[in-house]
Amino acid sequence: MQKLLKRFFMLSVLVLAILSTSSCILFTGLKALSESGNASINGEKVNIKTLGSPETHCLSFYYLKVKPETMYIQCDSSKTAIYTTPLSLGDGYYCFPPFETDLSFQLSYMWYDNFWTKTTTTFSPGLGTNGNISFITRKTGLYFIGAYDFKTEGTAGALVPLPRDKQANYELKCLNKLKSKLKNTAWLPLIEARIEELKNEKK
Repeated sequence: MQKLLKRFFMLSVLVLAILSTSSCILFTGLKALSESGNASINGEKVNIKTLGSPETHCLSFYYLKVKPETMYIQCDSSKTAIYTTPLSLGDGYYCFPPFETDLSFQLSYMWYDNFWTKTTTTFSPGLGTNGNISFITRKTGLYFIGAYDFKTEGTAGALVPLPRDKQANYELKCLNKLKSKLKNTAWLPLIEARIEELKNEKK
């Protein structure tokens, strides 16, 4: 546990140092990467269509109601250090680049602009799963992390799962966006099969 805390702390310090010295450039760059149809790994643009396969990698995706820009850290100290930004599919839906299995990711930094209040909200949670988005790429194939909202009370904030009975609907909507994004890839048959499963569950 000490090693895990040390690794997460070191990565968080590195990320925050970058943010403090070049925040405007970084924010603009990450947003541009997302809007251009690319995610990023360790600051480098990647195209999810060309990474991994369903036989060897895990494609994780999720919904976040507040539609922010986010950065995640791979925090298992026994694995390679990674910081990554997911691909925005639009309307609050996101997917990560396909990663190898048994990697542990957690949200490290989040920021978004509020159109109505003209303010920017930032959120940098500590190590732990409470009030945060964290996940492990436990197996190959597709993995829906969940649907979340960001709640604030005073100066405190937390990411909370949306109601359980709504989760499948958000997963279905995200899969339909992925289906359009990942045409002519090995992921498409899995996406279509999962869409049919969810539709049948609704009947």
